[in-house]
Amino acid sequence: MDSKDRASERHQTLGLMLKITDGTTDAIGVVEDISYHGVRVSQIPAHFDESVDECFAVVKGPEQDVRVALQTRWCKLTNNGMYKKIGFEIKNPPFAWTKFVNELADETNPLYCILLAGTDEI
Repeated sequence: MDSKDRASERHQTLGLMLKITDGTTDAIGVVEDISYHGVRVSQIPAHFDESVDECFAVVKGPEQDVRVALQTRWCKLTNNGMYKKIGFEIKNPPFAWTKFVNELADETNPLYCILLAGTDEI
């Protein structure tokens, strides 16, 4: 997917983590960026099965945790095959997720996310 085809802007994050399950394996990942409809996560163990129809995750926020259902859009092995970086679409984003993104995209928030523009990898 080309970045110009995205429905919403991505915001780079620092220090956000998530706990994700493929139905068999639970893993912890690092949230690299977010949007209203997606999330890019790195440092997911290579044995995590990204090919399942739906994954479930809890994104650990600064003030609240948000639960989301995810569908894999792309996957790339990293760190000599030890980890995966995965781009997920958020299925039916809950209101709590929209609020979460709005709060992190607010320039007055001390945890303000940086808007990413023209990045093809996301």
